[in-house]
Amino acid sequence: MTVAVKVLNREHLRNTQSVDRFQREAEILQAIEHENVVKILEVGRSDGQYFMAMEFIPETLSNLIEITGALPVERAVALAIGISDGLGYAHQQGIVHHDIKPQNILLTSEGIPKVTDFGIARATDLSSVSAMGTPLYMSPEQCRGDDSPDIRSDIYSAGVMLYEMMAGQAPYQGTAMQLTQMHINDPMPDFPSSVHVPPNLTAIVRKC
Repeated sequence: MTVAVKVLNREHLRNTQSVDRFQREAEILQAIEHENVVKILEVGRSDGQYFMAMEFIPETLSNLIEITGALPVERAVALAIGISDGLGYAHQQGIVHHDIKPQNILLTSEGIPKVTDFGIARATDLSSVSAMGTPLYMSPEQCRGDDSPDIRSDIYSAGVMLYEMMAGQAPYQGTAMQLTQMHINDPMPDFPSSVHVPPNLTAIVRKC
């Protein structure tokens, strides 16, 4: 079968933190069996090289948005439901992802979304792992550098992502520093006038 193989760069093999992060991601993925989470097939070490073999899914939500722009509301909602199911299952296992963004959502040929890249995920009872995400999607608590963001942080990032799916662009634009301040201080902007989002769906995104 065709698989994707994720390896740890050899230059990081002597970095204990990098090895621990890689092994932690493998353990997390092995613990999550869900249709909407990328499936890991094998974890191992060969000739001193750590690797993970997982199902091969070449398309990402990021690529889809880049090509099509704003998605039809029905399509965006269907994707959001699948993503939420996978993310919710991870939360039930006590895992917080910390870096939900379109680049970390894979799309199968049938259009099924799968959450991937749990590299900075952590169990909710751990506090020693960096919880920094990606500025466009980071929650206010991540932007403030809080020690222990919880599952609400993932819900916030998923809301930002749903906004982007329907608007064709993220709600905030700017430098990394500007984005962190916007996430902390600014209310969610209205959807562009060219996009019709039902009020009840707008309310859901705003609540996220």
